[in-house]
Amino acid sequence: MPRPTVVFDTNVLVAELAFPEEPPACVSLAESGRVEVAVSPALVREFAAVLRYDHLPISALDPERRAEAIERVVGVARVVEPAVRVRAARDADDDAVLECAVASAADVIVSDDFHLRNLDGIAGVRVLTREAFLDCHADHS
Repeated sequence: MPRPTVVFDTNVLVAELAFPEEPPACVSLAESGRVEVAVSPALVREFAAVLRYDHLPISALDPERRAEAIERVVGVARVVEPAVRVRAARDADDDAVLECAVASAADVIVSDDFHLRNLDGIAGVRVLTREAFLDCHADHS
């Protein structure tokens, strides 16, 4: 069975890598080879920027830990450069997630963002919450 291609929204990556109170289940699926992760340069930039937000507790992360979190994602991902611009979301950052999904022919986007989840099925890509995505892969761990 081919492994699904997945685009993780920044909120999922931040929850898993910046607040590591439990093992990062979504990222671990990629590290084990059960899913293929796709990222774009825009998504990597957004993740790096969010890790520096002053109003979030993660801004207390030291630069080395921020770099490790970014490398952990990029290290397991296929980097794609979107050629098609998508304007479907209310937020340009959400459009960047959709563009990455289209460029990588992703099977699913994993996001806990309500607005992005409302775009389920756009360009033939499912949008699942982190919990729903992990439930789908629970039997395959």
